[in-house]
Amino acid sequence: MNPNQGFILLTILNLLIMAVLNRDSLLKKEDLEIVKVDLGKGDFVYVRQMTGRERDRFEQSLIKENKNAEGGYEKSLDDFRAKLAVCTLCDAEGKALLQPGDVGTLSQNMSAARLEKIINTAQKINKISEEDKENLVKNSEVGQADNSSSASAES
Repeated sequence: MNPNQGFILLTILNLLIMAVLNRDSLLKKEDLEIVKVDLGKGDFVYVRQMTGRERDRFEQSLIKENKNAEGGYEKSLDDFRAKLAVCTLCDAEGKALLQPGDVGTLSQNMSAARLEKIINTAQKINKISEEDKENLVKNSEVGQADNSSSASAES
């Protein structure tokens, strides 16, 4: 078999494995990835992926209304790391360990080095890039930050 035939065969196999999802499949609770993070000194935590709703609420917690004459919204990265940690820290089964009200305490009490280990994993598995953070305000619309009827990741 020449290399082109092998590539074609691999492409065909990949197409056969892929499936079009139906409504029931799309609405089914997805298993979220959980990653064990070594914090050093024999300590570890678990970090998990966020659902779409959790990601939206996390992002909303990073936007605040601009109180100047132009109005609108601006980025507020205050306690960014602690907010993301609160949204993603979990037990081995994926159940949240912390509540939104824990953001300030976590931010003040955990070392930056340990918090950074958690955040690096959380950003990786949740596909949060530096560009995503920059685009939060650019893509926000008036009223977006106030639409949530339930608790956000804000402290």
